[in-house]
Amino acid sequence: MTYSPLTSAALMVQKLIRDARGVAAIEMAFIFPVMVILYLGLIDITNFLQVNRRVTLTASTLADLVTQADSTITTADIDGIFESARAIFEPLSVEGISLSLWDFRMQDGSPTKIWEYTNGASCGSEPTGGDEMESLMEDGNDIVIARVCYSQDAIIGTMFGSGTIELDDELMLRPRQSTTLECTDCS
Repeated sequence: MTYSPLTSAALMVQKLIRDARGVAAIEMAFIFPVMVILYLGLIDITNFLQVNRRVTLTASTLADLVTQADSTITTADIDGIFESARAIFEPLSVEGISLSLWDFRMQDGSPTKIWEYTNGASCGSEPTGGDEMESLMEDGNDIVIARVCYSQDAIIGTMFGSGTIELDDELMLRPRQSTTLECTDCS
């Protein structure tokens, strides 16, 4: 029995449609890249949550330790506090961390910067007065602001372009041992 070319093609198409071999491999080829991206994305989210928690804890620790000083503090004291704050990040790298401190004093109803100290890396612009700071201060009273910034690389971002995300946190506390806190050798 001979078939016309059209009938042969129709039979081959029907046979191909009924053939289920290789369906799982084709489905896997479609699903696998999506699953890998989801997996790596979950790793990134977990890492960012961990780093964000450490940034917040570091800012809190930094402000807490500085404000526990008596009425004066030195850069050597602050460098020691910076080292202890960096220890919070272990086993993560501290290469991308920036630590900054500012001391403001309320003078004539306006916050005035008395001193600042940083580990050398830029961590954004200097804080300005504002309602939040002013509500925590009274004339002749200091407030210490600690800011921590950290650069975290994302696995997914590295694969698709820029993969660095900047995380930062800032905390304001009053000195605990006195109303003012002088840094003898800060700028």
